[in-house]
Parts: sequence; structure tokens; C-alpha cells
Amino acid sequence: MKIERWPPWSERALQGLAFWIGHRHALYRGHPLSEGALVAEACNLIFANLGTDEVLLCEAQYSRLVPPGQWPTSLGQRSRADIVIANGLDHKQATGPDNLAPYAMTVIEVKRASAPRSQLDDDLKRLAALKTANPSARAFLFLVSEAARPKRFVSAEGRAILGKQEIPTTNCYFRVRRACKATSVFIGRDSAHYACIIEVFIKE
Repeated sequence: MKIERWPPWSERALQGLAFWIGHRHALYRGHPLSEGALVAEACNLIFANLGTDEVLLCEAQYSRLVPPGQWPTSLGQRSRADIVIANGLDHKQATGPDNLAPYAMTVIEVKRASAPRSQLDDDLKRLAALKTANPSARAFLFLVSEAARPKRFVSAEGRAILGKQEIPTTNCYFRVRRACKATSVFIGRDSAHYACIIEVFIKE
């Protein structure tokens, strides 16, 4: 099966995010960036690179992202996705009360790599539930690591660890599609800043 390439705005945004982390790290060394700050800057960078027919939404309720009658019990009624990219409607329509399932092109969760593995798996399971209920939407985890190589997802050479990786208790798996990085020295792979594109797929 040929895998569709990741959206062009995602690589541009995450490469920019890796450089931005380096800048903030130099300013506030010893004070790790909050997840909220990472989401906010990711939104800024994605918005700057979207097409004219694409709409960005932050903190969108999952209940609006799945077709009526397809609500997964594993998703809490108040669960929200960090970022959603919609297509085919304007911003006013996108922020209204109507269901977004037919328009939700991409659903994104943003997570720090330093979070416990259980929290990372919870985000992947949430995306797997969304993908199962709405297969036409693409589901991504944007994994961000400050001054450390996320060894579960990035090899010792600083490259994405390719291949399928199971998401526990789901019918889905994930692939690390791209590992963007920023480092002050060429050999500093373990101390670089990383921003990874991880995509969730339904098992064939």
C-alpha cells in the first residue's frame, strides 16, 4: 500500500517549531517549555503555511469530529483535539455548532516527548478512536522533544524510526513519518531539539 505523503504545511511548521524551541531554550535555559506554549506556537506556524481553502481550529471537541452515531465510547464527551484542519467551509461555519466530520481533514494532538509513556499512548489511543470512527480524517501526533532525542521514535542517527508500531488495545498502528530537528552541532543528535510527525493508521 502506498502511503500518502504528510501535508506540506506539517513539515514546514514542525521544522520551524524545532528552531523556535532552540531559540526559547537559549533564552530560558533550565525552564522547559509548557505543552500549552508548544501548541500555541504550532498553531501559529501551521496557520502561516495553510492553503487559502483550509481552516485551522484549536481545542475542537471530538464530538464534532466523528459522524453522528459513530461516537467511540473510549472518548470522553468533553474530549478536545489540540488542532484540527478543516476544508470546504469558512471559519464562521467551522466554529459553529454543526458536525465537522465531513470537513475535518486532519486532527492533531501535540505532546512533549518527556511525558510518561502512558500519556503518549493515551493520545495515540484517542487518535486511533477518532480514525476508526472517521476514517477519512488523517490523525497525527506531533511529538516535541526539547534538548533530547526521543528514543522510542528517533534512531541514534537522528532519523525517524520507520515501520509499523502497534497502539495497545486498538485496531490501529502508528508510523513516524518525519523527524525534524535543530542542533547547534552536526553530531549533537542526542541533545538536539526534535519535532516529529507521527501518523495513526487503521490496520488492514
